[in-house]
Amino acid sequence: MKKLFTLATVLMLGLSAFADDFNLYYDSTEGQGNKIESVSNLQKLTFEEGKLVITLKDGTSKSLPTAGITRLFFNTETAVGIKDVEETTADKKGEVYDLTGRKLNIDLNSEKLPKGIYIIDGQKVLVK
Repeated sequence: MKKLFTLATVLMLGLSAFADDFNLYYDSTEGQGNKIESVSNLQKLTFEEGKLVITLKDGTSKSLPTAGITRLFFNTETAVGIKDVEETTADKKGEVYDLTGRKLNIDLNSEKLPKGIYIIDGQKVLVK
Protein backbone atom coordinates (compact mmCIF):
# COMPACT_ATOMS: atom_id res chain seq x y z
CA MET A 1 0.00 0.00 0.00
CA LYS A 2 2.86 2.38 0.82
CA LYS A 3 4.42 1.72 -2.60
CA LEU A 4 1.16 2.50 -4.36
CA PHE A 5 0.69 5.69 -2.35
CA THR A 6 4.30 6.73 -3.00
CA LEU A 7 3.87 6.14 -6.74
CA ALA A 8 0.67 8.22 -6.79
CA THR A 9 2.41 10.99 -4.87
CA VAL A 10 5.35 11.03 -7.27
CA LEU A 11 2.99 11.23 -10.23
CA MET A 12 1.11 14.12 -8.66
CA LEU A 13 4.34 15.95 -7.89
CA GLY A 14 5.31 15.52 -11.52
CA LEU A 15 2.47 17.77 -12.62
CA SER A 16 4.60 20.87 -12.26
CA ALA A 17 2.32 22.93 -14.50
CA PHE A 18 -0.17 23.11 -11.65
CA ALA A 19 2.34 23.09 -8.80
CA ASP A 20 1.99 26.78 -7.99
CA ASP A 21 -1.74 26.39 -7.32
CA PHE A 22 -1.77 23.19 -5.25
CA ASN A 23 -0.87 22.48 -1.64
CA LEU A 24 -0.34 19.23 0.24
CA TYR A 25 -2.78 18.77 3.14
CA TYR A 26 -3.58 16.08 5.66
CA ASP A 27 -6.51 15.21 7.89
CA SER A 28 -5.72 13.80 11.28
CA THR A 29 -7.58 12.42 14.23
CA GLU A 30 -7.29 15.91 15.79
CA GLY A 31 -8.57 17.99 12.85
CA GLN A 32 -9.13 18.43 9.13
CA GLY A 33 -7.39 20.32 6.36
CA ASN A 34 -3.98 20.86 7.92
CA LYS A 35 -1.70 22.41 5.29
CA ILE A 36 1.75 20.86 5.03
CA GLU A 37 3.37 22.79 2.17
CA SER A 38 2.90 24.19 -1.33
CA VAL A 39 3.56 21.54 -3.97
CA SER A 40 5.98 23.89 -5.74
CA ASN A 41 8.23 23.76 -2.62
CA LEU A 42 8.24 19.95 -2.30
CA GLN A 43 11.19 17.89 -3.42
CA LYS A 44 10.47 14.46 -1.93
CA LEU A 45 8.03 12.56 0.30
CA THR A 46 9.18 9.40 2.07
CA PHE A 47 7.95 7.09 4.81
CA GLU A 48 10.57 6.34 7.43
CA GLU A 49 10.06 4.53 10.74
CA GLY A 50 6.39 5.45 11.15
CA LYS A 51 6.80 9.03 9.98
CA LEU A 52 6.01 10.91 6.80
CA VAL A 53 9.16 12.87 5.93
CA ILE A 54 8.69 15.89 3.67
CA THR A 55 11.89 17.19 2.07
CA LEU A 56 11.68 20.72 0.68
CA LYS A 57 13.62 22.15 -2.25
CA ASP A 58 15.74 24.28 0.09
CA GLY A 59 17.05 21.08 1.74
CA THR A 60 15.08 21.36 4.98
CA SER A 61 12.67 18.66 6.04
CA LYS A 62 9.55 18.18 8.14
CA SER A 63 8.17 14.98 9.61
CA LEU A 64 4.74 13.89 10.79
CA PRO A 65 3.81 10.67 12.60
CA THR A 66 1.77 8.54 10.18
CA ALA A 67 -0.32 7.10 13.02
CA GLY A 68 -2.36 10.31 13.33
CA ILE A 69 -2.87 10.90 9.59
CA THR A 70 -6.26 9.76 8.32
CA ARG A 71 -6.00 11.27 4.81
CA LEU A 72 -3.23 12.86 2.73
CA PHE A 73 -4.36 14.93 -0.29
CA PHE A 74 -3.58 17.73 -2.72
CA ASN A 75 -5.93 20.70 -2.93
CA THR A 76 -6.02 24.21 -4.31
CA GLU A 77 -7.26 27.39 -2.71
CA THR A 78 -8.54 28.71 -6.03
CA ALA A 79 -11.44 27.24 -7.96
CA VAL A 80 -10.61 25.21 -11.04
CA GLY A 81 -12.88 24.17 -13.89
CA ILE A 82 -15.54 26.20 -15.63
CA LYS A 83 -15.09 29.81 -14.62
CA ASP A 84 -17.82 31.62 -16.53
CA VAL A 85 -21.06 30.52 -18.14
CA GLU A 86 -22.71 33.12 -20.30
CA GLU A 87 -26.27 33.15 -21.54
CA THR A 88 -26.70 34.03 -25.18
CA THR A 89 -29.62 34.34 -27.55
CA ALA A 90 -27.58 34.51 -30.77
CA ASP A 91 -28.07 31.76 -33.33
CA LYS A 92 -25.14 29.36 -33.35
CA LYS A 93 -24.17 27.34 -36.40
CA GLY A 94 -21.30 25.22 -35.06
CA GLU A 95 -20.61 21.90 -33.47
CA VAL A 96 -22.38 21.14 -30.19
CA TYR A 97 -20.78 19.12 -27.37
CA ASP A 98 -22.08 18.16 -23.94
CA LEU A 99 -19.97 18.65 -20.81
CA THR A 100 -18.56 15.11 -21.06
CA GLY A 101 -17.08 15.99 -24.45
CA ARG A 102 -19.51 13.99 -26.58
CA LYS A 103 -20.43 15.58 -29.91
CA LEU A 104 -24.19 15.94 -30.31
CA ASN A 105 -25.80 15.57 -33.73
CA ILE A 106 -27.96 18.66 -33.49
CA ASP A 107 -28.78 21.15 -36.23
CA LEU A 108 -28.99 24.41 -34.31
CA ASN A 109 -30.98 26.09 -37.08
CA SER A 110 -33.87 23.61 -36.87
CA GLU A 111 -33.68 22.08 -33.38
CA LYS A 112 -33.97 23.69 -29.96
CA LEU A 113 -31.52 22.51 -27.32
CA PRO A 114 -32.98 21.14 -24.08
CA LYS A 115 -32.10 22.93 -20.85
CA GLY A 116 -28.47 22.49 -19.83
CA ILE A 117 -24.90 23.63 -20.40
CA TYR A 118 -23.29 22.98 -23.78
CA ILE A 119 -20.07 23.79 -25.58
CA ILE A 120 -20.83 25.40 -28.94
CA ASP A 121 -17.94 26.54 -31.15
CA GLY A 122 -15.63 26.38 -28.11
CA GLN A 123 -17.86 28.61 -25.95
CA LYS A 124 -19.84 27.52 -22.90
CA VAL A 125 -23.56 28.15 -23.45
CA LEU A 126 -26.33 27.94 -20.85
CA VAL A 127 -29.78 27.04 -22.17
CA LYS A 128 -32.54 27.93 -19.71
